[in-house]
Amino acid sequence: MSIIRKLLYLLVCLLEFILENPIITVGVFWILIICVVIIRIKQALQFLKLNKALRKNPSNENIKAYTAFIKRISVPNHPKNWQALRQTYYIVKDLDHIDYDLRVELCEVLRKKGTSGVHPPRQYHYKSKEERIKNAGQEGEKQLTYALKWLDKNKFKVFNNIKLSDGGEAQEFDSIVIGDKAVFNIETKNYIGDLVIDEQGNWYRLVNGHKFGTENPIFQVKRHNRVLNNILGGGVPIVDLVVWSNLESIIEGAHYSPVKVIKLDQLTYFIESFNEGRNLTREEINLIIKRIEDSCSDYMANRS
Repeated sequence: MSIIRKLLYLLVCLLEFILENPIITVGVFWILIICVVIIRIKQALQFLKLNKALRKNPSNENIKAYTAFIKRISVPNHPKNWQALRQTYYIVKDLDHIDYDLRVELCEVLRKKGTSGVHPPRQYHYKSKEERIKNAGQEGEKQLTYALKWLDKNKFKVFNNIKLSDGGEAQEFDSIVIGDKAVFNIETKNYIGDLVIDEQGNWYRLVNGHKFGTENPIFQVKRHNRVLNNILGGGVPIVDLVVWSNLESIIEGAHYSPVKVIKLDQLTYFIESFNEGRNLTREEINLIIKRIEDSCSDYMANRS
């Protein structure tokens, strides 16, 4: 009871102060209003910033920051706010490169805040990044093997998925083709989206309007070239190729790559019409084939 009496006493004193000092009371009231407005404006600007960042660059880091911010704020009840939350969520909802748990967490947070029309991301196709890369690579190699199958067997010798060593660490080659003009060292890549190579040689993928950095295989191709050249003893023209196996992709900036980049459907024509090397004799071609086979056999023997 004593606590209640004290609270009542304080309330009476506050009312007396308000009645005796109306100007001060009004001033404090407006100060509180202004503070609330400033906080709301800051929250709105922060929301716009995080929302824009997540839409422009959907990533684990950006979705974490976005979700944490939504947790802290009270979302103003306005149709535009709910629509913006839904649109952003559905941009990232089924992006496999964003962790599944982070997408689920964002969905749960939006539901708790009262956002209608948001549904959990699909899980049935979810795989780890390593699994996706491995599966895509295997599919690309299958497509490459099938394309090379149609080369004239009387003119070209094809090796697929072999490991070769020049005495050092063994290297796995996607495909090697021996023709009468050159040896073709082929590395295949299979990714969704379009490929962009900038002036500095950086590789990017464009997926649904979003830009992602991706591995530049040039170092790998050059490493394979060096091993192959050592095995063949030098003097044999070697043509390095990066083959992009996604036929739906568009490749931009291929001329910025120091290694020729072509799409899979252009490969056999390029090999058959290649005329920039030198004429290899039948003896040279047989020796090249033997050295590759011996190197592969030596690797397998050393491994066993």
